[in-house]
Amino acid sequence: MGRNGPCGLSLWAHNPPMGSKDGPKAQPIHLPNELLLWIVSYLDGSALFALAKSCKDLDFRLQPSIWKYNIKFQNSNLLHLAVKYDNVGLAEVLLRHNANINAFYRGKTPLMRALKFSSAAVRDLLLNCRDLDINIQNQARESALWYAIHYGTFSTVKRVLEQPNVQVDIKHKYGRTALHLAVFAGRIGLVHLLLSRGSDPDLQDDSGHSPWDWACRFNRPVMEMIFSNDPMAEVFLGTQSSQEAELPLHHAVSYGSVDVVKRLLGQKGLSLDIQNRNGYTPLHLAIRNKRLEMVNLLLSHPRANVNCKDKNGNTPLWLSTYSSCDEITERLLAEKDINVNFVGGRGRFETLSTSLHHAAARLDTVLLRRLLAVPGISLNLCVGGHSPFSVAAYHGRMNTVACLLSVQGVEINGMDVIDPPICRAVAHGHLDVVRLLVQQDARLNINESTIATHDTALCIAAACGELEMVQALLSHNRIDVNLRNQCSEDPLMLAFGKIPASNKERLHPEGHWKQNGRCQHSAKIAEAVSGEKVWWSGRAGDIYFG
Repeated sequence: MGRNGPCGLSLWAHNPPMGSKDGPKAQPIHLPNELLLWIVSYLDGSALFALAKSCKDLDFRLQPSIWKYNIKFQNSNLLHLAVKYDNVGLAEVLLRHNANINAFYRGKTPLMRALKFSSAAVRDLLLNCRDLDINIQNQARESALWYAIHYGTFSTVKRVLEQPNVQVDIKHKYGRTALHLAVFAGRIGLVHLLLSRGSDPDLQDDSGHSPWDWACRFNRPVMEMIFSNDPMAEVFLGTQSSQEAELPLHHAVSYGSVDVVKRLLGQKGLSLDIQNRNGYTPLHLAIRNKRLEMVNLLLSHPRANVNCKDKNGNTPLWLSTYSSCDEITERLLAEKDINVNFVGGRGRFETLSTSLHHAAARLDTVLLRRLLAVPGISLNLCVGGHSPFSVAAYHGRMNTVACLLSVQGVEINGMDVIDPPICRAVAHGHLDVVRLLVQQDARLNINESTIATHDTALCIAAACGELEMVQALLSHNRIDVNLRNQCSEDPLMLAFGKIPASNKERLHPEGHWKQNGRCQHSAKIAEAVSGEKVWWSGRAGDIYFG
């Protein structure tokens, strides 16, 4: 039990004499506030909480000390929460109560978290604290400078480097300094900034390579200019001899650095057709990264070649339509020298194709209509075993098929060059496309057969057991039901050629019923093809016509 004295807190100590049978006798102990706070300052967490529980008055007096203890030693993750949500007010209060500014939570200090989440206001607050350890590293050997390089802007890195005790060449994972990281990231401005702050370009990492070594290996044209302090270095022009490196223009285009690209395009002797070590020109890189602004900048150069080729021999327009970059495609088509009929698809791509083939495979007709409006477009160019119309039929694109059918000059037959589009549509079960083609009447060669097996569309439908497909084909007034394939099989024979029951059906108790069902279905197809009544005798296993 306790009571308040005039200048502190009175506690009752219980000290029963040895061997006494009487109850313990209470003796008061007076603790001034100053002495109480002095004792508290030397207690650990468990002792502090145990002391607080011994008396309600004591607990009340110790609450501020407990809160401060929590903030300083146990609960600095509140500071991390303030950082994550950029709550400056909460961060200021916590720091005023001695929150540990260097405490780790899930592998990050508050400053590291501020740099990662771009919490600018709290970041500046933390950087102004006296107790900040700017060089502290986590178990992954990441420092605040590491986070600034990876997640921050130029001004953020500059702000970190302005710290009085910052170690500009502190080694991170694999023994790499901030200059190593800037070289790997290709951030020209950061390389220049770090060098101006005294970073050593010859300091080696764990593999024995310095930033200069890595620059010569990967980013030579960019970094030689920086390291030599020669802004007009000849290597900066992207000459053919520097293809093994990441060229400056290629790098600037990939990262969307508009100002850098503008400056580079002003250099004399610049070649826009040079491929980088991955085999791409600047224009191809702009398309791969879907950067319309970069495409506009590059095409504005008088030496721009809109039909330049990458390592696979593909042009920018081919790559743009293949990647469905419609805005960039529109910009490329505005060039008067554009080769709209270029055949690409070499390299890692499976089949040859043109931009019109790409458009025919799409669900919408936006790109298709735009390409059809280009003068000189080849409507029936057959590459890779397909014409644009054949591609649309193969994929079952009803809108595309209808759009192409409305264009004068589009060939809808195979012409003994490719498999007929009607056969491709039947083989892939596109009934709506088949019906649309059958409506073309004399324009469609309904009896045309495939190149390899000489199967007509009716043969394919009958062999697949597609009754509705057979009925749709038979509605054409020029259909010949007696044409045979290379195996001398006609549609009627093919209708019954696929009905033998599998071993599983023979063993199954209901196998006989399943077999009969399939045969009845085939009988309906045969009836449609022959025009005669067809019966199937399940008991005798015979077929009857007439």
